[in-house]
Amino acid sequence: MHFPWYVASRISKKTTSGYSGMIIKLAVASIALSIAVMILTSMVISGFKKEISQKIFGFWGNIHITDTRITRNFKVTPILNDSMLKASIHSIGGLTYQEDESKPPKETSGGVKNVSPFITYPGILTNKEREMEGIVLKGIDQEYDKASFSTYIKQGKFPDLLSEKPSRDLLISQQTASRLRVELGDRLNVNFIKEEAAVKRQFKVAGIYRTGLEEYDRKFAFMDLRNLQSVLGWDSDQVGGLEVYIENTEDAPHIADYIYNELLRPGLFAETIQEKQPNIFEWLELQDINEKIILLLMVIVALINMATALLILILEKSKMIGILKSLGQTDGSIRRIFLYEAMYILSMALIIGNAIGFSIAALQKKFGFLKLDEENYYLSQVPIDFNFSELLLINLGAVLVTFLCMVLPTYVVTKISPIDILRFD
Repeated sequence: MHFPWYVASRISKKTTSGYSGMIIKLAVASIALSIAVMILTSMVISGFKKEISQKIFGFWGNIHITDTRITRNFKVTPILNDSMLKASIHSIGGLTYQEDESKPPKETSGGVKNVSPFITYPGILTNKEREMEGIVLKGIDQEYDKASFSTYIKQGKFPDLLSEKPSRDLLISQQTASRLRVELGDRLNVNFIKEEAAVKRQFKVAGIYRTGLEEYDRKFAFMDLRNLQSVLGWDSDQVGGLEVYIENTEDAPHIADYIYNELLRPGLFAETIQEKQPNIFEWLELQDINEKIILLLMVIVALINMATALLILILEKSKMIGILKSLGQTDGSIRRIFLYEAMYILSMALIIGNAIGFSIAALQKKFGFLKLDEENYYLSQVPIDFNFSELLLINLGAVLVTFLCMVLPTYVVTKISPIDILRFD
């Protein structure tokens, strides 16, 4: 057996009591706690970004195609609901793109899932007590990706979009229903403002939704797109824009560029939801900074605890070091003994830390016992995302950084003189 490894294994087995034993146990516990915190931090922040992004994309899709003319009032400029254009967009699969000419081309990991038309237009909701609520009405048709939004419907259903005549169903948020004191089946008057005149229509509350995104829940309601076409005096092939849903959100910029450069006629523009509504996505990007700060602090805590434990162990084993040196063992050989001991402490801490981190994460994923204020955090409970590749990197990074930093404390071995140690024994 390799001599340094043999001695290190004997130390690990026998150092279970006394002062050094307590220090090693504390080191294992503190490092394990640091590992658990790093794992939970990564899973929670990844969960935040994933859950909130899914809510936004479920509401708006990933890419919008609209007219290039932008106005400062509520006037909507129609575009053609072109079936050939939609078919061309829908057929987009993997794309090859090049971000840097000095690097080889890359490919997107997915293509387009769905393309659907929409119209957004302001209105005023009025209940039977004549209480009013300003709203933005989003008109959709049967092509809308209901699956991406259906999880947010708390009561009722989507408006009937397959009827021959325009459906008078309305899907409103819980906030709007609460403020207007209406329930499923109640009637609401919708006043559309058109050229300084009001167009009044009556609708039935067919469904109530809640996304947790207060900015959206407070402002938007869904209805049959044909109602808005009628109010605006548009033809049946005129819409406000097209929503594009894609398979992988990271591909959105490249697919949007391809659509704009290759498929759209002049006068149309394609932009990602990240570009159209940057505030929430900028807030999500800030969470990466928080994650890096927490991971750095936890690594520093682990390094300090490991270095302290190793130094105490070296000093307590100074008599053994003196004897080994007097028997001809080199400084390098003795240093490897304590590096192996550091590996033992670190491996125990990794096993315990991962067990704690994954156990808490699994319990939170299943039972959701850690709650959040949905108005402030857009989520009702702490989200968990098991991104195993990122968790593997955290473990490997912690092992590599900690082990490399442990080389320095072992140099104390070179300062221990066997003559001095044995003389005063």
